[in-house]
Amino acid sequence: MEITIDQLYEFKACPLRFKLRYKDQVPGLKVTENDGLREAVMMTLTYFYMKLREGKFISMEQLKEKFSSIWYGDKAINIVFDTKASQRKRELEALGMLNNFHRQQKFAPDKVIAVNIEFRIPFGEDLFITGRIPLIRETSRGMEIVNFKTSSHKQDEFWNRTDMALTLQAIGFHSMFKQEVDSMCLQYLKLGTSVYAQRRKKDYQRLYKQIRLFKEHMEKGWYYPRESYACDKCPAKSYCMEWC
Repeated sequence: MEITIDQLYEFKACPLRFKLRYKDQVPGLKVTENDGLREAVMMTLTYFYMKLREGKFISMEQLKEKFSSIWYGDKAINIVFDTKASQRKRELEALGMLNNFHRQQKFAPDKVIAVNIEFRIPFGEDLFITGRIPLIRETSRGMEIVNFKTSSHKQDEFWNRTDMALTLQAIGFHSMFKQEVDSMCLQYLKLGTSVYAQRRKKDYQRLYKQIRLFKEHMEKGWYYPRESYACDKCPAKSYCMEWC
């Protein structure tokens, strides 16, 4: 079995939605506005850093053009918008974040080591988890993993310690560089601030226990709905009502 970090989060959020999207492959399950915004911004930042690694510092106008081509033209991101006005509002929100990011980079560009680098981690003989590290850069703190956040809500210390993606990225980094990562940064684009995290032995133990439980639930077919406030915007809501 091979699953991605995004699929793990989908299963954690709602096992039934995971089943509908990835096992049943129900057509027409669109991405929510928040998820679509995050994905479009991340694709734009990846483009920026790929160019920066080549020694090219692209202009804000080029960055804006890249984002617009993804936001309006990339069919891979199947985003559902409430209205056209909502689409435009979220576009302006993203451009504001990108503008702040570009202004910071203009005066102090990152020293890029790797961009959007893939990893594949074995958990036993029959389970592999794949993912990507958005950015590894050289800083005064040493080599640093960076994750970009588009939310205006900061993760608290508990979430920073238990975030599966950060723990998996730390393991992936170790498998590639044969050393522990020096620093992990959560860069909040909307807020213009950064938070730093570390990983310890207990964090890895917690992750391995979680993965074992996820695997057991999947193997036993425990795909149940997990109702929450997020159901309001869930693209699988109509299918969920037929679950029994």
